[in-house]
Order: sequence, then structure tokens, then C-alpha cells
Amino acid sequence: MSWTPYVGNGYLSWPEIRAWCRALAEAHPELVHIDVVGESRHGNPLLLLTVARQGDAAPTPVADRSAFWLDGGTHAAEWTGVMSVLFTLSRWIEGLLAGDPDLVDWFSHHAAYVLPCMSPDGYQALHDGAPYLRSTLRPPPEGQLRIGLEPRDLDGDGRVLWMRWRHPAGPYVQDETLPLFMRNRRIDDDPAEAWFVCSEGELLEWDGHRWMAATLRHGLDLNRNFPAAWQPFQMFGMDGGEVPLSEPESRAVVDAVRARPGIACAVTNHTYTGAMLTQPYRSPSPLPAADLDLMEVLARDAVRGTGYRVMRVHPEFVYDPKQDIVGVWADTLSTVLGIPGYTLELWDPFAAAGVENVHPAEFFHLPDEAVLRGLFTRFSGPQPVGPSVSPWQPFEHPQLGPVEIGGLDYMRTVRNPPEDLLAAECERGFTVADRVRRAVPRMSLRLHSQELGGGNHELTAVLENTGFLSTSGLAFAESRGIVPRLSLRLALGPGLERVSGPPSVDLGHLDGWGTMRVAGSRHSLYPDLPSRGHRAVARWIVHGQGTARVRWQGGRAGAGEAERVLAPT
Repeated sequence: MSWTPYVGNGYLSWPEIRAWCRALAEAHPELVHIDVVGESRHGNPLLLLTVARQGDAAPTPVADRSAFWLDGGTHAAEWTGVMSVLFTLSRWIEGLLAGDPDLVDWFSHHAAYVLPCMSPDGYQALHDGAPYLRSTLRPPPEGQLRIGLEPRDLDGDGRVLWMRWRHPAGPYVQDETLPLFMRNRRIDDDPAEAWFVCSEGELLEWDGHRWMAATLRHGLDLNRNFPAAWQPFQMFGMDGGEVPLSEPESRAVVDAVRARPGIACAVTNHTYTGAMLTQPYRSPSPLPAADLDLMEVLARDAVRGTGYRVMRVHPEFVYDPKQDIVGVWADTLSTVLGIPGYTLELWDPFAAAGVENVHPAEFFHLPDEAVLRGLFTRFSGPQPVGPSVSPWQPFEHPQLGPVEIGGLDYMRTVRNPPEDLLAAECERGFTVADRVRRAVPRMSLRLHSQELGGGNHELTAVLENTGFLSTSGLAFAESRGIVPRLSLRLALGPGLERVSGPPSVDLGHLDGWGTMRVAGSRHSLYPDLPSRGHRAVARWIVHGQGTARVRWQGGRAGAGEAERVLAPT
């Protein structure tokens, strides 16, 4: 099966994504291995691609390598995150095939685990024209009575747009210059110009009188179903599941990460804001200040030059300052698994429209009319044209009578970029992911020997971390014992015996240079050295001649070994 790199030239369907991933693994088995780590509620495979050079040129087993995690599609409507994952994979594979020295070196010693789409059921449903849904196709709770508007495609154009009808009780009026912009009604507006506006659809169990919204058919927010600070959750008609990890998708993803202890940092792709979200998620945070600073430093490095901003979820990206954001995957990575995990909010429609949305989370329940006007001006204009815009068209509703259907194609304007802007957005996502990838611990073990006489040798092992992250990833993981401490183990071949020094040595953890950057090496005017450092040393006295082997392992650093022949000079 042939494989073609994805270049951001359109939104692929789930069957196309699945075929693309399998074609990649079949075309380049020396670089990519594909696993099914679980199934969605409707039986779609959750695909995990492992990218790593293997064979004689890269002898370290993949399981022994420090690694990076990247995923997309937690939210079904956020297609750009999935496409950016495919774009990133393509760039890595193309670089490896072209012999890019940095990529060849990194993927010879490390690995990347990539899960393109966490909610394939919902993702494909939206591609097929289903009304907006958050994540999966989990049905309504048994026995729930649904009364009111059910969004659905009425006019057969394959999309669920907006629907409007005039009524003096309506809360909207049409903007004077932008026909698709139904602005909030003001006290001075003429009641004859008032409209009701909602999603295109029909009224369930309608009594012939009341116009109201039904509860969501698929109301689960998968990104509120993870263990971090989980509690029952309700917002915008969505919930976080009955209990944490109640959904097969969230359970499979957590199990996949826990089964790969070398994962040292992670990015999970979302839309839309044009921001990298970092800790803390609440106050007080379970993470120490050093971890919060470390994660923000890495985030700022990662977004440099992309136009994205860095936002601490609390207090800068909260929907309601009185309600914690709970059950989030990136927060679970950091505060449960001890892995620096980021939410990358791709695509900033506000910036594309030339307006500034200072408080993007607050915008959902306190919209700024000036910001809305900017969006409608950018994507519809005074005279709507283009595939992402549908002017208001009359339609005979089976229940309401004469209505009009039209509006923006929300999925290709606000939630995701128009297709002509998709490649540029995928490029930004690649830049961020590729920089975070390079932050993992980078270990080396050197062995030295000195002949002491009488057949004895002093064997010295120096273990060094030259990566950005410490071998524990976060100090939180070290303090809670989430990750094992580094250790060295001496194995002597025939002809050698240990005279002194324990066979196994506990080294604790080693700093990364990023750790030092937020500690003793933070300030250019007041430089200093760290209290712990990036190196550890162990020594043994060994008698005889033969081969000594030292193996190290632990933390998020993976494992490795080195050997030295001891013989008289």
C-alpha cells in the first residue's frame, strides 16, 4: 500500500485517516509501528503509532527509550488537531527518510507515541453531517426524557446550520450591515424586527406552543472524564460521565500511557484559541511552584514565533471563576501521572478576523459584540459568498411553518480554519509539538577504569542528563514516588569479581537544564549552579580481567547500558 505525506490540503474522514495510518506503517515498518490500544464505544479502533528508528543503527529497544506523546481528536469537532497530528507525522517521516541528522539522532535514541484521534465515532459523525457534538456518541442516560429542539439537517444539504423566524418575543435582530450576524436585541429595537435563532432542527415531543431546547443527544465531554480532580460536571448541557474513565476511549488512553513509562512529556491538540494551556488548573495546585514555572518556560519556548500565546488555565482560561475545570486529560497527565502535559489550542479565528479576544474562555458565556462583529465581517462580509457561508434561504418547517435557514459553516470557520488556511495552522501545530518533543531527558553513560595494581581496577560510571527535563519529568512525580528513581547495576563477566561497592546503586534523579533554568540558573544577572545537578557518579573496585557491564534505568529517562573491558595495561 502506498503512502502519501499529509500536507494540510483538506479535512480527512475517519476511514481516510485509518487507511493513511495503516499505509504509513506498511510503507515504513523500520520507522513506524501501529497498535490498537482500545476501541471506541462503537467499535472503531484507537490507533497508536510508535515512531522510532530500529534495527542495527538504533540498538536501544523502544521500550527503553524516553519518549514524547502526541494526540488529537479528544473533541470530535476539533478536526484541526487531528490534521495537525498527521501533518507532524508526515514531517517527521519525510525528515527521517531524507536523512535529517537531528531527526535521525533523536529517533535513534527516543520514540514518539502518536494517537491521531481519540473520539473517532463523533469525528466521523460530524464529517457525515451530524449536528455539533462534543466528543463521543454516548447515548442519553437511560430513561431521560428529551423534549425540545433536536438539531438536524432539514434541507438535505448535508450540514446543520442555523434557523430563524420572526417573532416579537425573539432575543435577536439582524445586524444592519452583516445579514448573517444576528446580534443581541436591544431595548430600542423594533419588536417587528425580532427573531428567534437556533440550530436547524425539529422539536421533539412538541406541544404545539413552547419553543425550547432539548437536552443533548450526545452530551459527554470526554475531556471531563479523566481522573484529575474529577467530580460530577455540568456545563453547556454537557457532562463528564458517571465516574472517571467510565468511557472506553478515556480508559484506553490512560492505560496506553501508563504502559509506556518512558513518556516524559505530552501535547494534546484541540481548537480554538491559538494558545498553549499550561498548569495550574486550580488553586491551590498540587504541583509545586518549580513545576509550574518549568512548564510555563517550556510552553513559551514551544510557541515562539507561532503567534500563539501561553495561558495558565487558572486563572486565565476558566469558564466560571467559581467552578474548577475538572477531569481534563492534560491535567491528568501532569497531576496524576507526573508528566508535563499541555493542551494546544490550535487556530485563532479572532486573530484571523483582526480582533483581540482577551478572555477566550469567558467569551462563551459573556460574548463581546465587537468581537462577534469582527468574526462575522471576516467570514461572511456584507454580501455572503464562498463555501463556508450560506445566505438565509426560506424553508417550510414541518412544525413552525415559514422559517429561514443559513449561517456560517461553523466547523470550517470558527471551530476550524477554512481549508485554504489549514496548512498554515498545521505548520504551527508541528512547530509546537516538535519543540516539546526535544525536551525529553537525554541520557548518556560513560565508564572509566583505572588500574590499581594487584589485579584490581577502579571502575567509574558517570551518568549524565543533557535534556531539558529532569529524569522524573516533574518534581511532583519525584516527591510522590510516581516514577522510579534512577539506579545503576553492575554485571561482571567471567574472570571478574567485585571487591567493593554495592552491585546496585540508587542515584535518585538528575536535573535537566530546564530544571536549572527555573532554579539557580534563572537569572542572567545572578548566575549560580544547581543544588543537585545533571550528573551522578558510582565507583567499584573490581579484581581480575574481563568485561564489566553497567545498566542504568529509571524515571522518565528510559534505560541503557555500557560495557568496558578490564585488563592489565
